[in-house]
Parts: sequence; structure tokens; C-alpha cells
Amino acid sequence: MSLSTFNVEDAPCGIFSFDSSLRLVAANRTLASMLGTPQEDLPGKHLDELLSSANKLMFHMQVMSMLHIHGHVEEIAISLANENGQQIPVLFNAITHNKIDGAFTECVVIRVNERQRLEDELFRIRKATEQVPGAIYQFLLFPDGSSRFPYASEGIRSIYELSPLQVQRNSDLALKRVHPDDLDAISKGITESAKNLTIWHQQYRVILPKGGMRWLEGHATPESRSDGSILWHGYTKDITERKSLEIALANEFERTRVTLSSIGDAVITTDEFEKIQYLNPIAEKLTGWRLADAIGLPVTTVFNIINQHSRLAAKNPIAHCLQERAIVGLARDTVLISKNGSEYAVEDSAAPIFTSGDVITGVVMVFRDVTGQRILRQEVERRASHDHLTGLANRAEFDRLLLEMFESSIATGTSHTLCCIDLDQFKIVNDSCGHAAGDALLKEVAELLLKSVRAKDTVARLGGDEFALLLEGCDITVAQRVAQSVCDKVGQIRFQQNGKFFRVGASIGVAPLDGRWATAQEAQQAADGACFAAKDEGRGRVHIYEDLDKAILAQHDQMQWAPRLQQAIDEDRFELFAQPIIRLDTGAAKGLHFEALLRLREFDGTLVLPGAFIPAAERYGLAEQVDRWVVTHVFEWMRSHQNEISEIATIAVNLSGKTVCDRDFHRFVIDALEQHQIPANKICFEITETAAIGNINTALEFFNVLHDRGARTSLDDFGSGMSSMAHLKRLPVDYLKIDGQFVKDMASDAVDCAMVRSINEIAHLTGKLTIAEFVENAETLSLLGALGVDFAQGYHIAKPMPINDILAWHFR
Repeated sequence: MSLSTFNVEDAPCGIFSFDSSLRLVAANRTLASMLGTPQEDLPGKHLDELLSSANKLMFHMQVMSMLHIHGHVEEIAISLANENGQQIPVLFNAITHNKIDGAFTECVVIRVNERQRLEDELFRIRKATEQVPGAIYQFLLFPDGSSRFPYASEGIRSIYELSPLQVQRNSDLALKRVHPDDLDAISKGITESAKNLTIWHQQYRVILPKGGMRWLEGHATPESRSDGSILWHGYTKDITERKSLEIALANEFERTRVTLSSIGDAVITTDEFEKIQYLNPIAEKLTGWRLADAIGLPVTTVFNIINQHSRLAAKNPIAHCLQERAIVGLARDTVLISKNGSEYAVEDSAAPIFTSGDVITGVVMVFRDVTGQRILRQEVERRASHDHLTGLANRAEFDRLLLEMFESSIATGTSHTLCCIDLDQFKIVNDSCGHAAGDALLKEVAELLLKSVRAKDTVARLGGDEFALLLEGCDITVAQRVAQSVCDKVGQIRFQQNGKFFRVGASIGVAPLDGRWATAQEAQQAADGACFAAKDEGRGRVHIYEDLDKAILAQHDQMQWAPRLQQAIDEDRFELFAQPIIRLDTGAAKGLHFEALLRLREFDGTLVLPGAFIPAAERYGLAEQVDRWVVTHVFEWMRSHQNEISEIATIAVNLSGKTVCDRDFHRFVIDALEQHQIPANKICFEITETAAIGNINTALEFFNVLHDRGARTSLDDFGSGMSSMAHLKRLPVDYLKIDGQFVKDMASDAVDCAMVRSINEIAHLTGKLTIAEFVENAETLSLLGALGVDFAQGYHIAKPMPINDILAWHFR
């Protein structure tokens, strides 16, 4: 599938399309260059791989929902991520097409800071394109007199009723359609152009099978080639209508003065003394003056113009034209004040009227009402800097003002403050009542924020349910009071929709804008980190950034991990380890039972344990990618060890709670089991007790899907939750993994020993097997056996080892 029927490879914006599975189908070179990725590597990538980590959740919640509902999105501010993990702020536009063979979506992304330049460039390109209404081509003349068209655009079909392919090898088909009376003139013109390397420009006739006789106008620039041939680059357009008009006008010269009143634009003519001579009906309407009343008056009396912004009188175009003795135009922001006080945005041009002796006898001025176009242009400019939903400053405008305020702080020492705001429980409104309700709530919050700050302060919507405040000339103490007031007001919102009431809150991070930061981005990261810390502290509160703030440093560490983790995923730098799990009932049949563990290999060769990076993966939406990697590579390992598969009883695979909630992941697991053709009964998926209970309905769906295919499930860290026993009967798991905090000290702590005994007995009553983890000594292992625990895992049995060594351990 191509992006379009015309060449968009080097368009000034990134263009790509994706299918219903969110896989890229095609992408242009500009997008590849923007991302720093080879173009051939883009097709097949998942859309999430193009998004920055911080944008993925917003993108799926907001953008994909809008595409699903409306079929298109416009001017959405998001951030892409290049190969180095750097964010690329862009404006995202997309439209979905539903075809018989499935839906696909075409997208356009443009760097935010290039928008104005591209708009100006697009304007110039459009103007240039208007000059080429026909066919664009290359014409090659060889020394032997033969010729062909190496290139011809699709326009040649209407010009010559021939396809580009038909004229590529030989130009005879096109030349045969030239009117016989014009062939000699064309031949001479081409010869002259080839000889002197001058531009070829001719009007001539062709006789077409369907269109009959048509007038064409050709224009081409030649260049000499080393082999003696001449190559022209040119265009040809159909001028039949224009030529017919010229001929008609030539035959009836007396009828060439068409009544000015029939002209759609307004026309005013004056004498050389700037006195009104004529107004056409459109000019009468716009100026409010009748022709009879206006004749003889100074043009400034009738054509009263001012600057739209300053409201000062604009330069008189008639006087300017007489002074320059040339065609002149109005300034861009000119407004005409009519006699009755109405205002019109106008554009005009004034041209001098010369006699045969080069004497100016007057001026003709043509102008038009462009109020609608100017309003549209202003709206486009406003949308470039404002959020379309709330009317607040958007991400691009916020970034500009943040940098401006940061530089002001450095230059003058003035204190400014940045507040990052994230709504709490907003997703509940969206999920319960739809995005229209969510949009209404966002508007209400936006109005509240505007009323909570001064006129000189800035309120911005950064995307989704994220807002920011830029408090000008405000120290951290005052800013804290403002932030707390906002937090309290948002917490008092009682949002009603369809008879339901919702409460939301706000987590706010506050950071000063001063000389402690090297860049404005560092200050924003500090405020973001403070906002995350406010959420972790319980939501609905304000967190003030302080140097060496442990909570923020922890958030910063996770933010630093996010791009490192994405890079590790992209570069396949994970490794699988395994830790054995032994059966304590010596009379039971034995087979190799182990847990697959994940490690990350750093560039210096060191191994990083999952506890360092899994929290970041879950926070920044990378957990599913990590879990997909683990499942895929465990299945591949099993497939590569088919000869020993009979020795393997169970392989336990850990899953994140975020992943278990993703139904797409459920389908991925089922597809992977079928694709790798491995015995599902040898796989056991582990999730933590808190994740299962926190998402119990989705967890139940997942467990049932796995059991239907013969796979087993395990509840990890059992006993750590507050409601473990209450939910135990509802969870159809095969194993309970007793939390290691009870196991490791049970030999010396009677309470821990009692907890292990209780969990084991209840598990057996509900038909589940038990596994004790953190078994670190022989005494604990013996005690577990006495209590009737089924399995044990820990350093006393074996430490984790590379997965390829586990079979050797088993057979030792």
C-alpha cells in the first residue's frame, strides 16, 4: 500500500500510514530522517515504537479514541521518540479509511517549531504550482535527430491523450498530433533553442482523437549533455479557452471594455490629483459611498483605511502608486472603515494609468473584502499556539513561554515558578461516560485554572489531563499557596454526567525557575518529578521541589531508566536466567521445575536485576514490551530444547500487573503458544497477588483463557495483600507462592511460621499447591517439609543461573 499517488518521500513533514493492528505500512523519507531510523526499517514497526514513553498512554486514550469516534484528528500535540530516545514535539494529524480489506490510517506529523516556515513555504509552493496547470516533462533530442520524453507527468494524458509510458521511448506519437501547419514552426523553434541554448516557448495546435483541436503553450529550458544530446526541462498547458478568448477579443475590439460593474472585486479610479473618478458597485458597497456623491472627492475621504492593530491611518495606496510610478499593494493588516462605520479587512493593488507619452493620467485601484480569509488565517495562527479544546496555551506555546521566562530569570534575577498539574481519577470519567464527558470536565478545570491565577500568568494544557502554570514574578512561597488553592478547588469539583457524580483531584509539582538549572527543560523535569512524587504520596496534594529531594530523585531515576529501557528493548540486550524450584514430597514424580528470571546487560557488561528497571517499565508503559520479550524468548528456548522437553515439568514466567490488564497481551500469549507449538501444560504464568486482586475481573479472564489451553497459573507474593484470603476462592490458580518475607525468618519467628502454616493449609483446602520462596538454609527447608509445603525455591537450593545452564544443573 502506498501513501498516495504522488511523490511524498521528501515532503517537509513526516507522512506514514498504519493498519488496524497499529503496524506501520508505509513511511516517507522525511519521517525516517526525523526519527533517525532507516526508512526500510519503519514498515512493520508498531506505532508505540514511534511514540515517546510519556506520550503512549495519552495517545491511546485520546488520539486513538478520537480516531475511532470521528475518523480523524487534527492538530494534536504529541512527542515522537527518535533512535536516541530524544523527544520530538510534533503536531499530529490523521484520517482513517475503511476499506473492504480492512481499515488503515494515514498520518501527517510536522515539527512544531517549523510550522510557520512550512506554512510560508507551502504558500510559495502553491503559487509556483499554479503556474504549471498542464504537463511537466523532459524532452531529449539525440544528435541523430531522434527524440523521446524521459519523463512526463500524468498531465500529458489530457494534453496529448497519451500516457507517460507511450512517449518515454519515442516522441513520434506526440509529434504526430501537432497540427500540420505548426510542425515547421515547432521544428525551427526546437532547433534554435538547441543551437543557442535559449528557452523554447511556443504556442501551437494539436489534433486529438477525442478532444479535437486544442491550443497548447509550451515552455522549456535546454541543457547540453556530454554525449551531444540536448535535454529540455519544461511544461505544457492547454490554453484553448484563453486562445479562443484572445481571438474573439481581437475580432471584436470594440467589445473589449467589459463593464466594470460586472467585476467581482471593488474598483476605484482617480485622476492624477487623487480625486475620485469612478466606483463600481462593489466599491460602493464596501466604502458606503454612492458614485454620484464620491466623484471629485479626495480618495482618502472615500477609501478610509487604518492598521488593524495600531488603529492608525494606513498609507494611501493611490499616493504611493503616483510616487513610485509602479503597481503597489496594501500592507497585510489593513482595514477599510466604511461611511456607516462597518469594517472590512481588505487587500488591494493600485496601478498607474499611462498615456502613450509615459505621462500618468490617473490610477486604478482594485481591492477585495478578505475578512473571512483573515479570520481563517488568524484562527489557524491561534490554533498553532492554543489547545483546540480548552483554548489554553498548547504544548508548543508553553515551551516557547517557558524558555522565554527562564531566560528572563537568568538575565534579570527575577523569580518565576513552574507548576505541573496532573488530574487524578480523570480516566474514570472517560471510561464511565465517554470522551465527550471527559472533554467537558477538562474545560471546567481549564476555566478554574484561569480564574486562579493573574492575567499575566500563563495556563497551558500540555496534553490529555496534564496542565501547567507559569507564574511570572512569583517566588516559591507564593507559588505554593497558589498551587494549594488550585489543588483544593479541583478537589471540590463535583462533576455530574448522566446522573452520575464524579470527584477528581489534582497532583501538583512546583519548581522554581532560577539559575540552578542549566536549561528550561531541566526545570520542567524537576516540576514533573515533583508532580510524580505528589501522586506517589497519595495524590490530591502539592509537592515542592527541593534540592536532594529523595522522592523526586527517585522519580528522576525512573525517568532516566525509561529511555535506557526502551533502548535495551530495541537492541535486544535482555538475558534469561533460571532458578530451580524443588519438590519437597520425595515420593512424588520429579521433573525440572524452574522460574525464568530477567536480567539486563549494560554496555559495560554488568547485569542489572529487574528490581532496578521494572518499576520504570510499569510507570512509562513499557512493561508489556518487556513481558512480550520474556514470553517469546522462553518459548523459543523450549522449542530449541525439544529433545529435553520431557525432562521439564514446569517453567514459571513472571508477568507485570499492567500486562495482565491488557487484553491484547492475552491474544499475544495464545498466538505465541500456537506459533511455537510447545506443550502449554509445561508453562505457568506468575502474577503478584496485589496485581491480581487489583484487577480481579481481567485477571480472571486471563486465568480462564490459559486454563482452557492447558497452561497453569501461579499467584506470587501471596500474603502481602490486605485481602488475600477473601479473594482466594475466586482466583482459579494452580500455585500459591508464599511471600518470602514470612519464609526467610520462619525458623526463628513463631509468627512467621504460623503465617506459612496457615497459608499452606488454606491453599490445600482450595486445591492449590504451595511454593515457598526465599529458602536460605537447611533448617527452613526441613521445617517447610514438615509443614507439608509442596515446593521450595531459594539460595539454599540454587542461585539463579543462565537459562542454558539449567539442564546441566538438573542432570548433575
